[in-house]
Order: sequence, then C-alpha cells, then structure tokens
Amino acid sequence: MKALIATASCALLFACATSELQPPTGAQTFLTHCASCHGDFGEGDGPVAAIIVVTPPNLRALSQRNNGEFPAEYVTSYIDGRDMPAAHGDRIMPVWGPVFDATSRIVSGADSAELRIAAVVDYIRELQYP
Repeated sequence: MKALIATASCALLFACATSELQPPTGAQTFLTHCASCHGDFGEGDGPVAAIIVVTPPNLRALSQRNNGEFPAEYVTSYIDGRDMPAAHGDRIMPVWGPVFDATSRIVSGADSAELRIAAVVDYIRELQYP
C-alpha cells in the first residue's frame, strides 16, 4: 500500500512539474481575492460585506460615478497600493500589489503583479453598468 501511495504521489508531482502553469484570468483573480467583499459581480454585496466596518463600493458603478469614464489608473493604483487616501481613514481593503509580486517571484511562470492587476482592472471595466 505504501508503494502505491508513493508511486501515485510521484506521478502527481511529475504531472504538476511538467504541466505549464496557466495564469489566472482577471475574472478568476477577482473571484478569488475580491468577491468575498465586493460580490461576484462587484456590487459590494459579498458574504463578508455585512460584517466589515466600511461598506464595499459598487464597482459596477465606477464609470457612472466618473462621468461615464472608467477610472482605470485610479482603480489600478488603489489595488496595487499606490493610492492610500488618508481622507478616507484606515484602509480596509488589502493592498494586492505586494501579494501578487510575491506570487510572481515564488511561482515559476506566474504573471507579474502588474499583469494580474491589469487583468483584474480589465475585468472590473467589463462589469460596468451600461
């Protein structure tokens, strides 16, 4: 039995080592890292939203709140941590730039932080209300 488990484990490791890593899409990254607060469709209604101090914004209305223009640079800078607005008090949302940067350094073939954030921003742009 031990030999069978060892063989299966080696086969699994070999399969993982030889298969090419498929970087997550913007939608996948959003669902993994953002949806718990912002909801699956970015409306601020994720399962954690009810228990945090600050209500997560409706990300689908960003263009509406910005005179019809999607604020891509602002969204990017907020996600990656460059925008740390003191006027809003403590920042509740995690800074994802360093997290994605660490992933890109640790996981062979992983996208850079910039590419992952750009994919999330593109996904949020797709979610905008018409």
